[in-house]
Amino acid sequence: MLCHYFKLQFLMLLAKLIHLPKNFYMDELNEELRNQAKHLGLCNDWQRLWRKDWSKEKMVEMMYRGLDFCLKYHYPANDFLVKHFELDFLRKSNVFVDDIYSVCNPKQSLVLGNSKITFRYSAWGFGNVYVRDKSSAKIFTKNKSFVIVHLFDNAHVEAEQKDKSKIVIIKHSTDVTIVADKSIKIREDYDYLKNE
Repeated sequence: MLCHYFKLQFLMLLAKLIHLPKNFYMDELNEELRNQAKHLGLCNDWQRLWRKDWSKEKMVEMMYRGLDFCLKYHYPANDFLVKHFELDFLRKSNVFVDDIYSVCNPKQSLVLGNSKITFRYSAWGFGNVYVRDKSSAKIFTKNKSFVIVHLFDNAHVEAEQKDKSKIVIIKHSTDVTIVADKSIKIREDYDYLKNE
């Protein structure tokens, strides 16, 4: 595992020095992520599906498709995301790691590390927000928007809904904290990801 880390570091440095083709680094990054996932128990179907020439956009798309696996195993690690994916790219993908940011109407979001993210939903906006680690999220909804917030680990959320909008908060840990008025639905599901 450590050998792969140094290999990736070397290839990144080499690519900068001699201007290797971009896909050369992406192939190595794909291989590293696939090996990590395989080590964590990635099923054979997903292993066969994985292509070494995936772009970063495709990797994030697949992360959202396999989000249960990623949440259960804290995969990929937060420091890996920060190291190999640019901040602007992560923000455009609605993946926030140790970040402070504000977004409007994202359909899917993943809030990790010690992030502090503000979400605003309006009109007919809808979204799923996954908050993990020690991150916090502020969720504001209005009009007829609808948001489901999943809380894990020591996450914190403050939620406010107006008009005919709806927020549903699902606690997946007893250590999460919630600040919300009584009109917001709060559910508990501590078995989520246990049998994945």
